[in-house]
Amino acid sequence: MTEPLVRSCTKCQQVKPLDDFSAAPRGKWGRKASCKSCDAVRHASTFTPAPEGQRSESLGRAIAARRERETTKTCSKCGEEKPRDQFHVSRQGKFGPVLKSACKDCGAAAVREWYSRNSDQSNTNRRRLQLKQNYGLTVEQYVDMLEAQGNACAICHQPERAVHGNGTAFGLSVDHCHDSSDVRGLLCQRCNRAIGLLGDDVELLRSAIAYLLNPPARGLI
Repeated sequence: MTEPLVRSCTKCQQVKPLDDFSAAPRGKWGRKASCKSCDAVRHASTFTPAPEGQRSESLGRAIAARRERETTKTCSKCGEEKPRDQFHVSRQGKFGPVLKSACKDCGAAAVREWYSRNSDQSNTNRRRLQLKQNYGLTVEQYVDMLEAQGNACAICHQPERAVHGNGTAFGLSVDHCHDSSDVRGLLCQRCNRAIGLLGDDVELLRSAIAYLLNPPARGLI
């Protein structure tokens, strides 16, 4: 029997092209008896979507379960498939840790490349982090202290004389009380080491001054 070009829908009774009927291997001429439009209306009237929160919850649990089954992950940078422990955790998601897309090796290489291209910016960032972590200072507060001291050491009143390997001078060191952690001022490396070697002990420092003013060997030699 030759396949017709049109047929009548059993729902809307309209005669439509055969392509307007979904495929059905066991149907007449391999098509469903009702047209696609009527099928869509029937499906919409019976379909009840899950609440938004429930859908996202189910999706999240499914993704987390898939991650637990997987033992490897493909790096977005080098394209290599590596064990999951070769990827840093990007964040802790609701359904478990989310790994970074790049492996640890590629991530480290990217950081080194950035620092090599942005040495000035990286030094500023490193200094900002050190000041905050070690002394609770901002760069702006450090600059204010430096200007108040006339860009010189608070003890010898001289600028820093120690230099880096590239010939640039070190910044003045932040001096702080090791008992209270209170910041006292900015010192050059020589003065900072000097009071540190004497344990920040005021009596020892006074004794050292007295020694220099009146050395015991004076008049004996």
